[in-house]
Amino acid sequence: MNPRTVSLPDLVSEKKRNTALSLSEGFSGAKHEAALSATTGSTWPGRPGQQPFAGVDESTSKGLTFSMPMYYRCRQLVLNMQKTGHRVPQKMQTELRSLEKSVAAEIRALNPLLFQRFDDVQLDRLLRAMSFLRLSVGRWLFGSEQLAAAWPRGSRSFLLMAGKINLYVDSNGVGERQEINKGAIFGERHFRLGDECMMDIVGGAAQCEEPCIIGVLGTEVLEAAYADRAFGNRKIALSMRHAPALSRVVLPDNGPLAKFDFASMTFEEKSKLFEEKQSGAVKHALEELAKVATQIHLLPGQELLSDPPADDSVIMVSKGGIEIRGDIKLTEKLDALPPKKKRIRIFLDRAEKLAGDSIFDKLDPYCIVKMGEFKRFQTPVLWNVGVNPQFEYQGVLTYTDEEELEIIVMDYDKFSADDLCGSCTVKVADLHDGWYGKVDLQRPKRSLGAVKDDEQLLEPAGRLYFGVKYDYEKISALTKKPKERSWQNQVLFNLGAHEAWGHETIMLGPIFMKTLEGSANQTAFALELSNFRMFGGYQRGTNDKIVLLKASKKRFVDFVKKSQKEKQFLQTCRGSTLDKQQIIKGIIKMLIDRWETEDQADNMRKGVYFNNKVEEAVDPMKFRVAYRGAKAHITVRNALNLSGGGWFDKLDPYAILRFRGSKSEFRTSVLQDAGGDPIWNCEGYLAYNGEVALEISVWDYDPYSSDDLVGTGVIQVEQFCSGFEGMVPLSLPTDKKKKKKTLKQSMITIGILWDAPQDLQRADPALTMGTMGSGMKSLLR
Repeated sequence: MNPRTVSLPDLVSEKKRNTALSLSEGFSGAKHEAALSATTGSTWPGRPGQQPFAGVDESTSKGLTFSMPMYYRCRQLVLNMQKTGHRVPQKMQTELRSLEKSVAAEIRALNPLLFQRFDDVQLDRLLRAMSFLRLSVGRWLFGSEQLAAAWPRGSRSFLLMAGKINLYVDSNGVGERQEINKGAIFGERHFRLGDECMMDIVGGAAQCEEPCIIGVLGTEVLEAAYADRAFGNRKIALSMRHAPALSRVVLPDNGPLAKFDFASMTFEEKSKLFEEKQSGAVKHALEELAKVATQIHLLPGQELLSDPPADDSVIMVSKGGIEIRGDIKLTEKLDALPPKKKRIRIFLDRAEKLAGDSIFDKLDPYCIVKMGEFKRFQTPVLWNVGVNPQFEYQGVLTYTDEEELEIIVMDYDKFSADDLCGSCTVKVADLHDGWYGKVDLQRPKRSLGAVKDDEQLLEPAGRLYFGVKYDYEKISALTKKPKERSWQNQVLFNLGAHEAWGHETIMLGPIFMKTLEGSANQTAFALELSNFRMFGGYQRGTNDKIVLLKASKKRFVDFVKKSQKEKQFLQTCRGSTLDKQQIIKGIIKMLIDRWETEDQADNMRKGVYFNNKVEEAVDPMKFRVAYRGAKAHITVRNALNLSGGGWFDKLDPYAILRFRGSKSEFRTSVLQDAGGDPIWNCEGYLAYNGEVALEISVWDYDPYSSDDLVGTGVIQVEQFCSGFEGMVPLSLPTDKKKKKKTLKQSMITIGILWDAPQDLQRADPALTMGTMGSGMKSLLR
């Protein structure tokens, strides 16, 4: 094989002694099965949904483009000299070491996930032990025997150092392909580093699209890089047992009343205590966990990368500190908001000393109550009652923060326009719930010889007694969009040396997250925490790397199980979770205060005090879907100015209501001889199935023939989706329009209330601290 094309220390047949520059052999390392090693088993299922890493762009590690070819050539010269038995000059050794340091500094950015698992010394050994391939355009790296590939048998994985590769699914190099860039790990089989995946890409054939330099990853190479783990596992175990999070597992039990002040002990005191009283089961469990724990090296501000995500692992800080960051989302709790005044019920009791009465024509009074421009209701006419009528009528109006309520008392006149008896305007703010009292009525003066300026003068016109009550309704998502705000990448916790993260999640399961999010229970907002990430912490006065220990969920659960202290450790996790909840409470309080301050400043800038409140309307389309199957409680109160009937045959009216297209209907009782102003006060309900309108028809009952239609009205979904209280105009039948033209509009007063729809998503049972997490369940199997 051409030595200018390939540099493979593994293919050298003769054995050389292991020296500092023995590139042909590299650092073989000790043969220890427990240390981290690379496996290329084809049975690895892969992580569902995990996107493979296809490399970095050209702008990353530009210096590697120049240093890597130089390092490759210098390395080839040294390798050839070693093969022929010649001494390597000191100048060439120095140049190789210098280029090796330059490549090591640039190579970390190619694949951060992989190279975070190596410290500087381990990375130097990895480069010395790694074989390199330098292939030209069009060369096949691996594939079927027909392709004459440079690596005909796929037993290892590859790291693309420079250039571009086309990776084919088919081993013959046809069909679907994917372009990968420098930094990507690829091969014919999956690559794993201990318990971790490396987001590699698997293909059947690989061809160089550009001139490429490719590193070969294998078990021998990684064993050489991790040669120090043969002696470092004991050090890792010593570091683990000093972690406060594991104190209830590793501390000895010297009787049920024994208590140790672990935090105040010195390192020497802890070590002596462990050596003297620690049980053999705990020591063995620590040693086993230390063998499989991954060491991770981070720079300050660098994010910890992991595949699978670090959420399913335990992270322990061996040196330095880390920041736990996450996304915080606060959403306004609509249930926590005070109920809103939805309807105002006005009880018109009586009036006294009304103006406009005479000896020959007693008053026929009725009241009109208005709120806003379109909301109103009217009482029936009281015939010949004079100046002291007893109305005793209750009307209902929907309330949407109107400021004034207007009450008008009129004298009915059949043959001309009705006369004003008196009116008043009351501030709604002065009418609290349960208010009852009297107001003075006034009307314009009517006097002979009055000048034009006197027309606006008012005179007393009696008093009116009435009461007010409000109907309240809880605010829902259909009527109000809850306020929400998100803060990205917020620092939640700072972990120092010997502290751990992830053990509460494993032991408590979803309860851990529920407990943290429960820190906002006493506020008006719901908390959602997501996207937890770990970053290297900044330390004042130093820029040293942070060293972490990472153990998978399965390994950690086995460790706790072997220590035989599951219950004690579970109790410790509960306590540490509550401590973290207090930290989140402080963060939430700070964010809410900042949010409120920003909102107040923003309102001041916009001049909110000069803006009118805008009532948020219910979206009819959402209403038709959300309230499908709900019940509408309907109240038919009264009707006014119905046409038909006569002196000797008064109307016997009744009303029928149905949703358009529905077969079910609601029918009121028949009022015998009620005339044109019937009062039903009849209640019922209709099932709603997404119809767009409510149809109303009023009929005159006739026992000897078919009933006569008096009038029809319609309420559209836009009107009743928020509930409805008011008067609906009635249209006359076509035949009656031609016969008679009336001066007064026929009206019917309707009220509609809705049952709240059943939300199936609220059926999730709340988790409690008594529920065991998945880690604890596995311990008790």
